[in-house]
Amino acid sequence: MPDLIPETKAALAKLGIFPRKKLGQNFMVNSRELEWIARELSFAAGDTVVEIGPGLGFLTRFLLDRGAEVVAIEKDAEMARRLPAVFRGATLKVLKEDILKVDLSRTLKIKGKVTVVGNIPYSITSPILEWLISQKACVSEAIFTVQKEVAERLTARPGNRSWGPLSAFLQFHARVVFLKKIGKAAFFPCPKVDSAVVRIEFLASPSAAVADGRFFFKVLRTAFQKRRKTLLNSLAGVPAPRSSEDLTKPALTAAFAKLGLDPRRRPETLTLQEWAALANFLVEAPRSVL
Repeated sequence: MPDLIPETKAALAKLGIFPRKKLGQNFMVNSRELEWIARELSFAAGDTVVEIGPGLGFLTRFLLDRGAEVVAIEKDAEMARRLPAVFRGATLKVLKEDILKVDLSRTLKIKGKVTVVGNIPYSITSPILEWLISQKACVSEAIFTVQKEVAERLTARPGNRSWGPLSAFLQFHARVVFLKKIGKAAFFPCPKVDSAVVRIEFLASPSAAVADGRFFFKVLRTAFQKRRKTLLNSLAGVPAPRSSEDLTKPALTAAFAKLGLDPRRRPETLTLQEWAALANFLVEAPRSVL
């Protein structure tokens, strides 16, 4: 049995609550795994670490032991009220808030870069990643525990069946590394699937140069929605940039020929650089060509 289950049950009983499924409350109750995550973070003593969803504070304990100044952002009111009493006198600030509504520089008055860590509920993984990217100017690195399938998608490479819009979206902005699998038995309540830990380090500049970011991601998302189709068929009908017309197959065929792309390829085989070259060509080509 994971060693923190008795403490978890006692704490929940004292609060008079049960783990809430709608908040994705599956607490990590293996202290060895929690200590490992805390050690993987690159902060130094005195640095600020933003913890998303600290829950009962098991990871918080190891972060504080390493000398972090922890800003714990907890949506659950009972959990948020409990933490200051548990860690009385520690370098801990608790904010009862939805992380998606937090701006690190404005809400928390954070200056410089911080480390972000958290055990992320599956239901809000994509929104939290979008939030993280929106805050990248303030973040040096993030280490997230997510469902193993999600971790495989985030770290997938072109040509892999897991490579998709979420992989491309995050890897456009960051270097993403699969660190470790964590079995489902390490959590309470025990989920149905295993989890994994990933490290996200933002790049100094995007991994591909794009002329129009909005159009770039529009093309990419549209293609992956029809990932079983060829590149030509998946993109036909996409609204052309700077035009009210849709992209036609002849226009796309000309673009593929110019760029040396085989129109029979599947969307998941293209690299970010190839997607950027295609999107840039479509943005910069004269309207008469499209």
